[in-house]
Amino acid sequence: MTTTFKAAPTARRRTAKIFAVLATLGMAACTGQAGTPIAPGSYPPGTPLGGTCKAGLYTCQLPLASPVGAPCSCPGLGAASYGQVYVK
Repeated sequence: MTTTFKAAPTARRRTAKIFAVLATLGMAACTGQAGTPIAPGSYPPGTPLGGTCKAGLYTCQLPLASPVGAPCSCPGLGAASYGQVYVK
């Protein structure tokens, strides 16, 4: 009779958690892009501006303030994720 060694489910979960944490830390320093760059001062006075892009699972900082609700993108693992600009 031969016995094969199988990794315990807890070891697989631990490995998956470690990978998820490393991927999250790697994406934390990424900078997003506004979908349609708008020149400062070209939007109406009183337009709320935001500097955070929320795109699916990703959240990233934008280099310049953009009107809230404008399209934006955050770099993702494999492909960019698209979302909207939020205040913070």
